[in-house]
Amino acid sequence: MKVVAVDVDDAKLDLARRLGAVETVNARTDNDPATTVRRLTSGGARGALVTAVSEKAFEQAVGMIGRGGTVALNGLPPGDFPLNIFGMVLNGITIRGSIVGTRLDLQESLEVAGDGKVKATISTAGLEDINS
Repeated sequence: MKVVAVDVDDAKLDLARRLGAVETVNARTDNDPATTVRRLTSGGARGALVTAVSEKAFEQAVGMIGRGGTVALNGLPPGDFPLNIFGMVLNGITIRGSIVGTRLDLQESLEVAGDGKVKATISTAGLEDINS
């Protein structure tokens, strides 16, 4: 699996590289992050996990997905985002919301962690710094 991390914060992208992302894309400085991801993945990502609370991030993620891919939406931004229904149907793209996982998701997550593919990054900060 080739991980391409997309964020608007260079520090988070650096962390993603340290944790194993092969490529990173800064969605704030890249004029078309969806096209960049499609190029980096030779036609589109097989999956995208959107944790951002941004309607634009949701829309961009759908544009990054290749034929038969899946977008999992975890963030909860207010409002709506447009979908190209024609493109979704013709390309077999699946979009699913996910607040919590299934038992199988939990089992697979624990297996990934058990295989050493998850690296925890832990830091301590005061409550006054919670939003920084």
